[in-house]
Amino acid sequence: MAIGAVPVQRLDNRRSPCATGLIRAASLMKSLPDGSRVEILSRDRFAPTEMALWADRDGYKIIEMRRSGLWPFRYHRFVVEKSEV
Repeated sequence: MAIGAVPVQRLDNRRSPCATGLIRAASLMKSLPDGSRVEILSRDRFAPTEMALWADRDGYKIIEMRRSGLWPFRYHRFVVEKSEV
């Protein structure tokens, strides 16, 4: 998948608790080069707050944040960019 000209990797955390999802996201982001983007999906109701705090703390930029799907399968979608240093 690509957004604009930047390829995007997908991390589907819809079946994981948010804490586990953040650990997986952090591990993936560390392994990617600067400028990379990751699409992260989560069903956790606290994900918008926790993702924003995590991105701010670790120096990532949330490009997109929205809610998708219909209840009871509603989920949050984030596109996070690893900032260039």
